[in-house]
Amino acid sequence: MIRGFISLSVSIVLLLVLVSPAGAAKRVTAASEKDPVVFVHGFTGSSSSYDDMKQWLVSQGWPSNYLFAIQYSNTTGSNINNAYELESFIKNVLRQTKASKVDIVAHSMGGLSTRYYVKYLDGAQNVDDVITLGSPHHGTNSSYFGLWTEGAREMVPGSAFLNDLNSVDETPNGNDSTSVIQYTSIFSSADTVINPYTSSIIDGADNVEISGVSHSGLLTDSSVRPLILNGLKDGGENSN
Repeated sequence: MIRGFISLSVSIVLLLVLVSPAGAAKRVTAASEKDPVVFVHGFTGSSSSYDDMKQWLVSQGWPSNYLFAIQYSNTTGSNINNAYELESFIKNVLRQTKASKVDIVAHSMGGLSTRYYVKYLDGAQNVDDVITLGSPHHGTNSSYFGLWTEGAREMVPGSAFLNDLNSVDETPNGNDSTSVIQYTSIFSSADTVINPYTSSIIDGADNVEISGVSHSGLLTDSSVRPLILNGLKDGGENSN
């Protein structure tokens, strides 16, 4: 009977630890060790493009309530307007999660609005890591097929928008010198949408070239995911 009483007492103590405020605080701390991730779609894209990637990041330890995908109101519109939408979206993410910074994963044209947000809006103080997937940082000849849209016109090589975005510093960092923004640009030599595919190379980033993956495949191919994971970890988890 004494052994039974001791066993019951130990069980009660363990239960109290698990449900106590201190135990709850430990679980919250574990979840918040990672930055929230904001996913940014590209030209004619959709927030649903990231559904599989979000599930994969959950399997890698990200809380599901730390993963957010923006849906731009005009998927072929100006990157400048999109950047302002991204600014508002990220403010809400930070308010909701109580985090100090976010990481961004952006596909295709989404990388341009992301960089504009960092360079000209409040992204410099709100972003930890930036990962772009097949982004036309220096334009793409494919954009000539969509010149009736503002987004495509901005992606024409040598456009005023791109010249301004790439002036002075292609990968601007935040105003905290102890916590710079880490940039990773992942691109594929098999990407026929970004022409030339080397347009994705930007000064100051970790530029990672792969092969055999299409433009849309950058969102789903299993060979890309470890590279994204490395990009998200480059700046350290909640190191700010």
